[in-house]
Amino acid sequence: MDYASVIDQAVKQFYAEGNNDVHSWLLKVQTSPEAWTFVWDLLHSSKSREAQFYAATTLHAKISKQWDEVPKSEYPVLQERLINFMKQPDMPKVVLSKLCQALAGYVANVSIVADNDNKDKNVVEELTRMLSYDSLPMLELLLRTLSVLPVEFERRHDVRRAKLHKCIVNSWYKTTWLLEEVFSMTNLNSEYVNKDMHLLAMECALSWLKVGQLPLEATGQIYPHLLTAAAYYAPARTMRGENPRGWEVVQECLNMIVTHSELVKIPQTLWEWAHSLVTMARQYSDKYFCEILTAIGEAHSRTFLNALVEEGNDTQKWTVEGLIELLLQCSEQEGRYPTNETRSSIPFGFWYALQDYLPTLDQPYESRALLILKPIYARLAQALLRKSTLPLTHNEAGDVDERELFRCYRQDVADALDYCYRVLGQDLLVLLGQRLSQTLNSSQKWTEVESTLHAFEAVADSVGIEESHYIPALMDLVLSHIPYDHYPGEVLACACSTMGAYAEWIGEHPDPWLERVLRIVTLGLTRGSVTAPFATMALKDLARECEQQLTPFAPSILNTIEQTLPNVTPGCAEGLRMMYAAGKLLNTLPSVDEQLAHLDATLGLCIIKIRELLQQPWFMARGAVMNQLKMATMFFSTLEGSIGKAVLDGLLPIFSQIVAHPEWGQDNFTLEEMYICAQKSLMSLLHPEEDARPLLPILANSYKNWPHPAALNLLRQLVLLFGRDPNNVIGPVFADISSITLSGVRACRSVNGNLSDWAELMEAYLGLLAQICKKNTRLLLQIPEQIPEMLQCGIDCLTLPESGTVKAAGHFLTHAIMQSPHLQTFVQPIGQQLVYVILQCVGGQVPRRYLEPHAEVLLTLNKTCIEWTAQWLRVAFEKHGALYKISQTQKENFIKNILRERTNKRMCDLLQDFSLQNLPSATNWSVMTRKQ
Repeated sequence: MDYASVIDQAVKQFYAEGNNDVHSWLLKVQTSPEAWTFVWDLLHSSKSREAQFYAATTLHAKISKQWDEVPKSEYPVLQERLINFMKQPDMPKVVLSKLCQALAGYVANVSIVADNDNKDKNVVEELTRMLSYDSLPMLELLLRTLSVLPVEFERRHDVRRAKLHKCIVNSWYKTTWLLEEVFSMTNLNSEYVNKDMHLLAMECALSWLKVGQLPLEATGQIYPHLLTAAAYYAPARTMRGENPRGWEVVQECLNMIVTHSELVKIPQTLWEWAHSLVTMARQYSDKYFCEILTAIGEAHSRTFLNALVEEGNDTQKWTVEGLIELLLQCSEQEGRYPTNETRSSIPFGFWYALQDYLPTLDQPYESRALLILKPIYARLAQALLRKSTLPLTHNEAGDVDERELFRCYRQDVADALDYCYRVLGQDLLVLLGQRLSQTLNSSQKWTEVESTLHAFEAVADSVGIEESHYIPALMDLVLSHIPYDHYPGEVLACACSTMGAYAEWIGEHPDPWLERVLRIVTLGLTRGSVTAPFATMALKDLARECEQQLTPFAPSILNTIEQTLPNVTPGCAEGLRMMYAAGKLLNTLPSVDEQLAHLDATLGLCIIKIRELLQQPWFMARGAVMNQLKMATMFFSTLEGSIGKAVLDGLLPIFSQIVAHPEWGQDNFTLEEMYICAQKSLMSLLHPEEDARPLLPILANSYKNWPHPAALNLLRQLVLLFGRDPNNVIGPVFADISSITLSGVRACRSVNGNLSDWAELMEAYLGLLAQICKKNTRLLLQIPEQIPEMLQCGIDCLTLPESGTVKAAGHFLTHAIMQSPHLQTFVQPIGQQLVYVILQCVGGQVPRRYLEPHAEVLLTLNKTCIEWTAQWLRVAFEKHGALYKISQTQKENFIKNILRERTNKRMCDLLQDFSLQNLPSATNWSVMTRKQ
């Protein structure tokens, strides 16, 4: 059996079984020099289609990646054999496509070689010479090969980009000449048009246009033909028969042409193309051209805006007005998005771009432009209000995907209405007021009421807090004239959301609006699941922006919160928002007794629920416990004054219960929420240095039972809090927790474990040590027996792949070294190892982008003990010199540069440069580390 037959059998086996070993063997064979020989046998028509495809793929891969195996003298033979197989009449399309790619790769390679030989040849001319298109089959081969030629040029990474682009640009002129000939031959208005050939020519044009920034002079030769094709392939031309692929290709071609960055520099061409595009869109199916119209309008909106306000050129003004009219019609399309139509969302970018240039115009052009744009954006606003109404039924809303599309569409509408406000200003507020007044008398028009409220909310950020004429009138309509009881909950939900958006304005104008707004929000809290989320968001916004003005209303709102909290769906954000508002409202109450009176019904409810949940199996109740702890944390985040101690005292038994439990006390997620809650409580305490002491034994017992990074983060805060305590209450706690951590590190080391498994814990521990070195070295000196192990832990962590842990190790070692003379006696014995490990990391064990902590440590050694640093560097090079691929002189220069450096940035650059010089040593380092 010959070699080709063996491969044929292997290909069949792979396609039948999907065997990975066979696949690996086929890939290996593909890269062998013998592949240049056997591919021709496999391409024969007697072979299976799979074998032919494998051969064509192999040939393309060889030409692309192993071109240097082909002698120049063999180029003509390779070309001839390749083209002969392409001409085979029954060649499968998928194989033919690969062969066309192979020929395009061949042409790209030969052209680069020819260019290097200073031969002035045009690539496309060479290709047309190889494939003389004297018949339709040959023309098809030429177009298929020409289509993939730009991609093949892009794959030649060994050639300079400027040289490649020059070659492609020069070839584009010949390509457009050829495409123009093809388009003329395949006239779409002819009765016997060859549609397949015409589509192939368009796809060829598209592949070249994707290169980007091709000469517009050449592109202009095919632009009229593409416009004709767009008119022909537009989906509405049903009498011609729809061709989705043809429309997709021509649309993409035109989009890229009209958005060319150089087009604005050739105004005559821009206006000619824009005029012809608008004329065609008006003549044919205008709604299908909105994407192309939006593309040209968005790209050249400044030019078009200038044409509107400048006197003189009526043709240009007609073009822009026509463009705007067509896009307005697109935005106004009848039917619901996206169940009935999907095009009204396309022009959003244009409406933004058109108004965005208004402020850049000088007077009187800006005022003139504003007058021209106002009726346009007023009409747009009317359309958006109509199009954004909610569906009346589930069937009208569509499926899940369509409902999500409509949600995104409503957000785009909100943004577009904000653009409208920038043009219309108070006129838009008047429009909203009129629309709201006209729809209040009919319960059937609730969707129009809701969409108007949605629009009112959309412009909140742009209106500003100083507006005092139109906003009060709209507020009065929303708060006093909408019969919420007669409408579905969506109307009240939108009203609550709108009030939240105007929270800052209400804070500046509390009388009489705040009390009336709170009534609406309270109604929303009690109305059910549709309105409650929006009501809680509004309440949170109001509590944040109107905290001082809420004092008179605090008791009644707290009562509503207390009634609503028990009914909140577990795990949702409503409970968090209500606890935020409750904390803010408690702060406004005048006495501690009043605050405590509301505590049981807010935080007390959380505590009761947590107690109940802790009796359940942890895997069933974990989510609920975490949510209740988050609610308590949110409560703490807003509390101020003396009530903080009472809140913490209520939670301390819960913390103790969690810690003492055999399962809850070892659940990472629950512990993390508990520690975050405890940490947040410190900020709410009036006398934290006294009130927070009960947390110390809970923390110590919990860490002893189950070490957790969040516990160390809490300890960092407690060290700052109790660091100067005369009774040193924090010292024993820190000593025990540090001892437990170091014992774990020793145990990991003793079994050759991986510290990366403890990366988060190590990062938190080393961060704690760095802070103590910086703020309270005395704590370290109380446990001198642990300091050598701490330093060793920091050194070990410098070599880890986790960047956060490495950074924490660098900070700790830096601050430890800087604490001269307190820790100098501990640092000096480990200095040699520390320098050696840093060089090991620089030598390739750590990625170069993560060397900043190592530079920081080395710089600190430089500043504090330069004589020792020089000695340690020399000893490290002498002991392990073979691992560095540089000369002795380079090593000495490196040491001198290190000792001379005084800034962290330049030290880091030095280490990165040294790492680049020693790339081959990375493998040696890893081998040596394994041996050790």
